[in-house]
Formats: sequence, C-alpha cells, structure tokens
Amino acid sequence: MKNKTYLFIFGSIILILLGVALVAIIGKAVPAGSSSDIRARAGTQNALEFVGVVASVDEGKGTISVTGVQLADTSRSGDAQNLGDWTVTAPPAFNFASISQGMTVTIGVEASTFDIASHAVMATTLTPGN
Repeated sequence: MKNKTYLFIFGSIILILLGVALVAIIGKAVPAGSSSDIRARAGTQNALEFVGVVASVDEGKGTISVTGVQLADTSRSGDAQNLGDWTVTAPPAFNFASISQGMTVTIGVEASTFDIASHAVMATTLTPGN
C-alpha cells in the first residue's frame, strides 16, 4: 500500500512541475515580428482616412465643408461609397492657405470623433490634394 501512495505522490509532483515548466516556456515565447505591448501594435495616428472635395472654408471656426466624402483606398476593401457632405474640424496647426474650394483633401480621423447625426468629424490630419 505504501508503494502505491509514494507512486501517486511522486507522479503528482512530476505532473505539477511539468505543468509549471510548460507555462513558463509558453509565457516566454513571443511570435517573431510582433510587439508584446498591445498598445504599441494598436497605436496608429489615424484610424481611418477619407477623401473629399472642399466646398467651403471657414477659417474663423476652423472648419472645412467637404462634399463627396468617401473612404480612402487604404481604409476600405470594396468599392468607394459616397458618404455625403461633412463638416471637418481642422487640426490645430493646419494652414488654411494650403487649401481652396474645389481641391481634393485627404482627411485622417479617429473613429471616436465622428458625429454621424450632424455629419461632423474632427481631423487628426488634413492633406491637400490636387
């Protein structure tokens, strides 16, 4: 009877140590080319990019009215869809002299700044096109 008890205790200890070693090995293994910090992987300047045509500029309010807004090629997987007219609040250091009515602009935005009800968005980047 003693032999069976010792065998059971010895087997249990071996299994526990094997489990601890396996967890330690898995915890140390990091996939090649990836960061262990989720914040570093998720941190991007723009969540989405839109393209549209400048309809009007209100430098006093810091806003631009943009028509024909659609997702940029880098932010969509299918065909472009016209999302309508939007009021874009420019980033703080934006130079309003760099755009004029009729120009195409690329608008970088964070999803949290969307106000779909009023078609307003705050831009993190605003790049004049042609």
